Amino acid sequence: MSRAIFSREIGTSPYCSLLPHPVTDVGEYGAVPTAGLVSGHQGCSGCGMLGGVNQALRALKLTGRHIVASIGTGCMEVVTTQNSSSWGTVSVDHNNFPNTASTMSGHVAAAAALRTARLIPPDGVLNVGIAGDGGTYDIGLQALLGWIARGEGGLYICLNNEAYMNTGVQSSGATPFGTTTATTPFGKLRRGNQRAQQYLPDLALAAGASYVATATPLRHRDLMIKIQKAALIPGPAVVEIFSVCPPGWRSDTDVFHEIAQLALESRALILYEAERNGELGVTLFTLNYAPRRHVPVEEYLTLQERFSGMRRHPEMVAMMQRRVEHRWSFWAEVLEANGLEAGRSVVDGPGSTERRDEGEPW
Repeated sequence: MSRAIFSREIGTSPYCSLLPHPVTDVGEYGAVPTAGLVSGHQGCSGCGMLGGVNQALRALKLTGRHIVASIGTGCMEVVTTQNSSSWGTVSVDHNNFPNTASTMSGHVAAAAALRTARLIPPDGVLNVGIAGDGGTYDIGLQALLGWIARGEGGLYICLNNEAYMNTGVQSSGATPFGTTTATTPFGKLRRGNQRAQQYLPDLALAAGASYVATATPLRHRDLMIKIQKAALIPGPAVVEIFSVCPPGWRSDTDVFHEIAQLALESRALILYEAERNGELGVTLFTLNYAPRRHVPVEEYLTLQERFSGMRRHPEMVAMMQRRVEHRWSFWAEVLEANGLEAGRSVVDGPGSTERRDEGEPW
């Protein structure tokens, strides 16, 4: 069992205990001299998934290595390959639902053979897998856990929009409690999704991943630094990107920022990272965002009609609030370890690397 220790610094840092050197600090978004997805995709307006992949590719290209990506069946595969490729110089293979992590294992073997033949440099390739929550939490979970168990190098990115959006908005293991989907309708006998929401980063860390993190395109610097860390850390790494989906969440296309911010302020979404140091037997947890105030989870539900049924039942909203509080209780210890109070503004401490406007939360 690993012993957990808590970071003394709240916020994104380019440093990592598992890397000999810090990763590139991407700074302001406009200052990053790289390109992500190129034109031609057919994604929906307001899609958080596309913003997340775009930022991830920009960050990966800053490493100077060639990206080899395994793309599982899902929205990202469909909207980037219907007419033309949107991946530019990235080498991409497209897979069936369960195959993303299995193909990553194939990439590991292929890269080893090419290095032995001296056809590629020792550190010339980044092994990346990208899939949705349906292809990760459910259909592709066996392959993902096998890849983690083998300790193979690479970065697995889960684009979590909390349902199978590409095939008609069916529920997945990542679907929140009370959500209306095609397979969990809200009615008199069954009130939406009744299963407890699962959390992939927790599962991946327990399975032996070297590094796990959560991210959102709303906080691009946090996302891009985490992606670079995950790609360069030895062993398997998993990053989950919170991806707003207007059609599936039944939200307006121009409220991505508002939904993501309310997710953070209500703590329905917690931005964190965990680094497992096997030699020392410790896991370093870092909380990357501490809201100044905690808004009720009901405010997060208001902009999404997928929760319209649940909002009519206060006891269901209260249950979701209790689950949020229970999950946050772990991170309250992180704040306490840093001498901070939950729900209060965070003051810069020694060595802080996060830049923000005066008075703004992390």
